[in-house]
Amino acid sequence: MNSYMMAAGRKTAPVSDCFRLLLPLWCLLLLLPAGCATRLPPVGEELTGRERQGVEELFLATMEQRHRQMQCLDAEAEIQWRSWLRSGVLPGYLQAMAPNRLKFVGLDPLGRPALALTTNGETFRLLLVNQALVYQGPTTAEAFRQHLPQGLPAERLPESLFAWLFGGMPLEPEIVAVYRAPDGRGYWLEVAEPPRARLLFEPLFDLEPPLKVVGNDDHYPPFRPGTGLVRRIQLFEPDQRQPAEIIYDDYRPVPQVGDEPGWLLPHRIELDSRRHQGLSLSLLLSDLLADCALRPEDFQLPIPAGYTLETVD
Repeated sequence: MNSYMMAAGRKTAPVSDCFRLLLPLWCLLLLLPAGCATRLPPVGEELTGRERQGVEELFLATMEQRHRQMQCLDAEAEIQWRSWLRSGVLPGYLQAMAPNRLKFVGLDPLGRPALALTTNGETFRLLLVNQALVYQGPTTAEAFRQHLPQGLPAERLPESLFAWLFGGMPLEPEIVAVYRAPDGRGYWLEVAEPPRARLLFEPLFDLEPPLKVVGNDDHYPPFRPGTGLVRRIQLFEPDQRQPAEIIYDDYRPVPQVGDEPGWLLPHRIELDSRRHQGLSLSLLLSDLLADCALRPEDFQLPIPAGYTLETVD
């Protein structure tokens, strides 16, 4: 992966602004809310019986297979944000490894590293090149808390950050309700964990008649990669007004190891959050590789000589 992607002619914001505006997406994907499930308003026709069972089984099986087969990703990335006050673009590259390691390196207009941000799900480190400054601390630090939507406490970290970022979900969520999407394209699944959350799941083949449970090893039809796609995840606040929403778009096949056919992975991920000055943020991926061999040490971020280290609590 080429670490130096030219960005000449693009408008970029100061690095400190980049970090402040990137935190909502980082934290929203990193952290899950805790608490008891609360039913949300209906969103279409609620399914029951075997029809609901078929949708649930296909969703859970698809997510399980995705968790099993997708272990790392390496991509060129461009982050675009828009708010009530400003907008900007930050090119760079992104690496991720299941279940919760992420590293993003942002580049300046000359293709030189301007910042680097890495996390292992419990701690983070941010390196600001033009300030010769490094911030590090736990992901429960106030620097993260203040950017979270209400109802997303930082104390609970998922074991599936990787899956959330690339169109998956935690394994074995309790499904509270299933609704047929009003436009007929997919199903809205309301889940108990995280509470006040629902997602739009789109099967890639007709589910009529409903899937039949035959035996312990024959619950599902033969799998094709990308049997179903997560299109949206909505996270509601307690007042159940307009939610923060993660939108997965521009799905394209990504080759797997050996002769495995490619999974469909989103190449555009959007975040809309009304709590952060109307922030709308997009992550655009290109040259995405899933046949990679990343290691935990690849996510280490050494502190250069002469840099000032500040630890946040």
